[in-house]
Amino acid sequence: MNIWGAVVYGIVVLISYAYAFKKSNVLAKKSIVKGWKQFWKQLPFIFSIFLLVGLFDVYIPKSAVTSVIGRGRGFLAIINSALFGAIVGGPVSSVYPLGALLLQKGTTLAVAAVFMNSWIMVGFISMPFEISIFGKKFVLVRNVLALVGAIIIGMLTGLILTGSAL
Repeated sequence: MNIWGAVVYGIVVLISYAYAFKKSNVLAKKSIVKGWKQFWKQLPFIFSIFLLVGLFDVYIPKSAVTSVIGRGRGFLAIINSALFGAIVGGPVSSVYPLGALLLQKGTTLAVAAVFMNSWIMVGFISMPFEISIFGKKFVLVRNVLALVGAIIIGMLTGLILTGSAL
């Protein structure tokens, strides 16, 4: 496990708070309280996704994953991962462990990237709420464009980083 990213992030946070306290004690304390509240608000989502990742890792065999979105499935794997990511959805911070698990289970980088982008960009779960605010036409167009964008971005990620868009 690479802990250096977390260490660097922690140092950046500490330096930022030191600077904030130097500028304004009141605002720095207010930001700590707000951050702490946000942390507790997100904790159930993060805990749930780690449970989901654990269940997925233990109960879904690699062969099942590779038969649907694994290497050698071509563009069908891209479409399947885009749809799966769009339907499941969830908090942004929780998609990264799932993406790593997909790679371990035998998907390509492009497929994992499509899944992650679709999870983040497409909002099938939030569609009723979005429709009540923005209207049906806008929400449908936004989600279709987001789905297409997730596919394009994921394939470009695979192409740039591994030389393969599939």
